[in-house]
Amino acid sequence: MKRILTGVKPTWNGMHIWNYLGMYKPFVEKAQGNEAFLFLPDYHSLTSVHDWEVLKHNKHRLAAELFALMPHDIPFYVFEQSKIKHINNMTWILSSITPYSLMLRAHSFKDSQNKNSDINMAVFNYPILMAADIIGYDVDMVPVGKDQKQHLEFARDIAESFNKTYKTEFFKLPEAYIDDNLATIPGIDGRKMSKSYNNFIGIFDDEKVLKKQIMSIVTDDTPLEDPKNPETCNVFALMKFFAPEQRLISISNNYKAWGYGYGHAKLELLDILLTYFSEARKKYDSYMKDYSLIEKELVIGNKKAWEIHDKKYQKLKKIVGL
Repeated sequence: MKRILTGVKPTWNGMHIWNYLGMYKPFVEKAQGNEAFLFLPDYHSLTSVHDWEVLKHNKHRLAAELFALMPHDIPFYVFEQSKIKHINNMTWILSSITPYSLMLRAHSFKDSQNKNSDINMAVFNYPILMAADIIGYDVDMVPVGKDQKQHLEFARDIAESFNKTYKTEFFKLPEAYIDDNLATIPGIDGRKMSKSYNNFIGIFDDEKVLKKQIMSIVTDDTPLEDPKNPETCNVFALMKFFAPEQRLISISNNYKAWGYGYGHAKLELLDILLTYFSEARKKYDSYMKDYSLIEKELVIGNKKAWEIHDKKYQKLKKIVGL
């Protein structure tokens, strides 16, 4: 049995399609038969969220979404980063053996530098805390999207640096799991889907909001009455991830026929997504109405994760002489 871990930052309001395909779905696949952990990195959210009510709401919503999406037959733990007592102590120890030059290469730091000259230190130290989130649990595998690959590589680098410095094999070197067959998911503007671009399609948004997002997807100017190529259409690209094969064949034929417009395709995508996530959306609504169900599960997850991390930290203290 392997230990699998991944997380979703509660910075934004809700999960979108790229979160699901790039991280969550691979996590579910690898969670079967293994010890699986999903965590809410709320300390990481403090790099940009400075309103306690917003952060609390985001955490509640994200936790409800995670539980709503999880199949009934797969056991897993969900925990909150801030409930792990020694996570920041471990981060400080790891920072003492992390090269400054490594942090300068971080994509998260470079992106923030390009957007804003007034960068807080939490942004700069982000990858070290992320490393503590991963190697502090003796994780074997981390399902991540391609855009998060560097964080896993940094965690491995930091683990190797510690092991070399203290002449030990204390920290495991976790493996990334990335679905190489997963192409870049197009957002509503045609660029890769990302919350930083504000071009995402939310999974649990109100149906009216979801419809507005989908109807905003950029398409070419081929007239309604003319045949179209489904393979060059952003709408059809999204359908491929969620529609049954026979429905895809039927829709593809409609594209190539006369009188099938992109508006028709967008409405089909809306129906496909509502059908695919129907059960999860119902569960999400029930969790948001009675959040006590989630709180009970978080207590269990927090306790389990705390025990694993605390045991690792106590051994770490002895190694470094504290």
